[in-house]
Amino acid sequence: MASHTPSQPDAAPPATKPGLGSVLLRRFAVAIVLLLVLIVPSFGLMAATGQPAATYAGLATIIGVVAVMGGGLRIGVITAVVVALLAPLAVLSGLTPITGAALMAIMTMTVGRLSTFGLHRATMLVPVLLAWPMLAPVPWLPKEKIDQINDQLTKRGSSLADALTAAQAKGGSSPASGAGGDATNHLLTELRMDSTYLTWLVLFFFVGAIVPVIVAALLRRRLPAPDLTPHPRRETVPYTAVITILAGVATYYFLSHPKEPGGAFLIAAILVLTQVGNDVAWRLTVQRVVGTLLGVVLFTGVNALVGNTKYVELLGLPFPLEIYLIGIVFAIVALMAKFGPHQWLYYLLIVPTTAYLNAFTVGDAAGLGEARLIDNIVGAILVLFAALITLGASRVYGRRFPASAEESVQASPA
Repeated sequence: MASHTPSQPDAAPPATKPGLGSVLLRRFAVAIVLLLVLIVPSFGLMAATGQPAATYAGLATIIGVVAVMGGGLRIGVITAVVVALLAPLAVLSGLTPITGAALMAIMTMTVGRLSTFGLHRATMLVPVLLAWPMLAPVPWLPKEKIDQINDQLTKRGSSLADALTAAQAKGGSSPASGAGGDATNHLLTELRMDSTYLTWLVLFFFVGAIVPVIVAALLRRRLPAPDLTPHPRRETVPYTAVITILAGVATYYFLSHPKEPGGAFLIAAILVLTQVGNDVAWRLTVQRVVGTLLGVVLFTGVNALVGNTKYVELLGLPFPLEIYLIGIVFAIVALMAKFGPHQWLYYLLIVPTTAYLNAFTVGDAAGLGEARLIDNIVGAILVLFAALITLGASRVYGRRFPASAEESVQASPA
């Protein structure tokens, strides 16, 4: 008689990876959400105010997304408030090199301090993206001259500030009677002290930065908790000193030489490429350097296809729609890559993102590639040199103030 053995319960089938179609569909859905989060505040505010400066809300949205994903909801709310209050100060501090450098030093010192809690990456984009309005603010357009500015931009393809200066001069209302460059500088100086303009900037940046916080609050259960890596003082002090000195000196130099267009990119390269830690993670450093430089190459290649900045009338305003849409596409993919396994993709994509979303300050996009390449190479060399200094300083600090076995980093404020 055949022996009978009790049947064993069937083992659970092994988990299968989602198919390519499911992955692509999920990424497409994420891209659509990011697209709406990015463009709705900018275009909504631009339609309400009739001012191209409302597109600063797009930069603030990127700041808010990174703050929420890197630090959590509380850090997202705090960052939204802080960047809104800093925006008018950034524009006003650009009046002189020393005030601009001082504010940049304060912002970067704060980022360095937050590295103690592992929050430097979540807040790093605040000084990076505020460098744009500090160095080259988007003008506030008088409504009675919109038609003249549209006509000027269509014929000449100049920057928005140049077109506004020409329109003011044509109407006999320009206060500067010197050369075009002097008239533009005079116009921007008045703009930086315009209380109405500065007040609107607070609203633009706050609305742009708070929208991703609201979206994140609605999707709280689906968002992964931020992975924070605290750092001890012997690592954060050299890091803070390096980014503060390099970014402050760069800001001072470019505010002293306003005709050189690469300031914001060099400041971004310094902050993005510099890392905190006692032992330099060369692989990640190389990814940052290579990704950033490849981003400049990509930016140059796209510029060769785009050519001169072309303006169209949108919501009654002159708008560089083509390159702004390109910037939105790059921004979506960059945000998706920010917390992915391939960090070099983020660094590659954030370069054209910040350039094209600041399209109003760009007169000839095709002519920026060489300047951006030089700025980022200089920034990479400075950061690699600073990394060696940071490594040496961290080790010297560690020997002079050795950490006890029970030393612990303070709890994160997140």
